[in-house]
Amino acid sequence: MRRKSGRYKLRPTGPRQKEIKDLDEGPRVSVVVKGDVDGSVEAILDILETYDGNAACKLDLVHYGVGNVSETDVELADTFNAIIYCFNVEVPDEVEELAKSNKVSIHSHNVIYKLVDDLKKEISSQLPLKNVEEVLGEANVLQDFEVTEGKKKVHVAGCRCTKGILKKTGKYRLHRGQEVIYDGLLASMRHLKNEVDSIKKDVECGVRLEDGTITFKPGDILVCYQTRKEEQQTDWDPGF
Repeated sequence: MRRKSGRYKLRPTGPRQKEIKDLDEGPRVSVVVKGDVDGSVEAILDILETYDGNAACKLDLVHYGVGNVSETDVELADTFNAIIYCFNVEVPDEVEELAKSNKVSIHSHNVIYKLVDDLKKEISSQLPLKNVEEVLGEANVLQDFEVTEGKKKVHVAGCRCTKGILKKTGKYRLHRGQEVIYDGLLASMRHLKNEVDSIKKDVECGVRLEDGTITFKPGDILVCYQTRKEEQQTDWDPGF
């Protein structure tokens, strides 16, 4: 097959040989591509050429060829921890058994875009989870109080919840104009004289930050938020 030069720096003619540098760290999806005819394989490789996400997850083409999946394909996939992607080809019983015994995944498709969607899901599964922020509520600071706890003085913000809900266990950012004064946890949340777990909209409360030395000013905004882990999706757009 005639391919454009420089598409994959590790695309020799024929199967690759195992190299120590293939063991470097970072997310990686290695693939073996098999198709029914030259045109099918060419089309798939042209799509792989558009992949531009190697900074996040390397896409490593180990081997490609025309014809049914062979034991050699499975052995290569096993060596490189690769997935075999098939298009309109068969997997002989003995090859399937070898793949199962070696825990090599074979993904068979007869529609190219479904094969690519499958590959995109595999790439996405290798990406690290990302932190997603969810704002729970906001409060306006009405007044700064200085109180004594033990032998030290600490500052408490008299607030009114203006949006959503304030949770004692949430994280808090203290905004003063465009500046973030504090980003962290609360030490205390009180309504009247009682310690509470949450404050609803239009209810006043007193909150103390873990850093009790921070002073408040009327008009400051306290934002209550939480973070959660969420799966990332590859932003690779193959064009269809």
